[in-house]
Amino acid sequence: MGTDAIFMDDNARPHTSRLVRSYLESETIPQMAWPARSPELSPIEHVWDIFGRRIAGTLHELQQAFLQEWSLLPQQAINDTIANMPRRCQECISARGYHTRYLACGSHCTFCLPIWAVAPRRP
Repeated sequence: MGTDAIFMDDNARPHTSRLVRSYLESETIPQMAWPARSPELSPIEHVWDIFGRRIAGTLHELQQAFLQEWSLLPQQAINDTIANMPRRCQECISARGYHTRYLACGSHCTFCLPIWAVAPRRP
């Protein structure tokens, strides 16, 4: 992956434990801050969706498939997903923190709801 990689997780409880955070800090692994329970605002979730459509039978097959798929993933697809973030955030704010067309999971976005509460209203 390279020395300029940034670690990004989904803020699930197992990933935010003191033990995990301490390990990441002790290994000086740069981390990206990201809102919890807001997968529609996470570019990596879209990438995982692409990977999730391909199922491997064993752990080794999964590792090999992941490495192969990652190397084949067009950089432009990642760039486009990141470039869509302002639109995704605006839709989430407009939806008052509820699901958007990017993710219809019925959950509440704990990142955008506080922003919506103080955002100026459109006429």
